[in-house]
Amino acid sequence: MNPAYLIVLSVIGFAVSFYIFYSKKYDQPMHCIMGRNCDEVVKSRYGKTFGIENTIPGMAYYVLVFVYGILLLLNRNVFKVNIIYYFIVIASIGSVLFSAYLAAVQAFVLKKWCEYCIVSSVASVLILVVLLII
Repeated sequence: MNPAYLIVLSVIGFAVSFYIFYSKKYDQPMHCIMGRNCDEVVKSRYGKTFGIENTIPGMAYYVLVFVYGILLLLNRNVFKVNIIYYFIVIASIGSVLFSAYLAAVQAFVLKKWCEYCIVSSVASVLILVVLLII
């Protein structure tokens, strides 16, 4: 596995999450390419979980993966301890499951799609795939 994949995917995921966070925080309309539902999706009541914006743990997750990827790139032997790898994999599984939940909300509850949310979900799935290929 090339850690560069983790770095690239985490940067994409972070950028998307930050854009959503920024748009919501400063009440800016999102610029959607394929439709006009992004604002309606991210500003719905499902945009927060337990009172926390979904983008905040999302950005933290992508930073965690980014740092892990950088450290792997610099020194592949730095993570001989499996517990760190398993922690990252468990965080990734959680991210994928939460992304699946939010995709189901978009499909079955809101019946609207946010392309940025989809990109973030795909990034989470691909990160997990890359981690499991190690």
